[in-house]
Amino acid sequence: MSHNPIMEENAQRCIDEIRSVVGVVGCALVSCEGVVLGKHFREGNPSSSLFAAMCATVLASADAACGSVRVQRPSMVTITAADATILIVGAGEDALITAVIDKSGNLPSVQRRLSVIAVRIGEEA
Repeated sequence: MSHNPIMEENAQRCIDEIRSVVGVVGCALVSCEGVVLGKHFREGNPSSSLFAAMCATVLASADAACGSVRVQRPSMVTITAADATILIVGAGEDALITAVIDKSGNLPSVQRRLSVIAVRIGEEA
């Protein structure tokens, strides 16, 4: 991703908005290359840089998989575990939202809210 001052200026505002979604317990705004633009994680969580890079890789792999079967580019990848869900949402061409959702969260509601936020981030970039 090229240097994007609009994204840098708005990163904290975006993180605050993502954090306000009920069920989100951790999040990051990440470049498509895996660079953390903004983040909020609980103390003791593993490296947010590693998390961001891995999420960017997951979205890129999903994009490649879709392309190999002539399916449109994915807008969201969902990773479901017993204790939480990780959502990776494309936010325009240059960024993505990563969010850890508590198991008690309403996943469809969180997905809708993050999709709306992602569209706006993509339009602002």
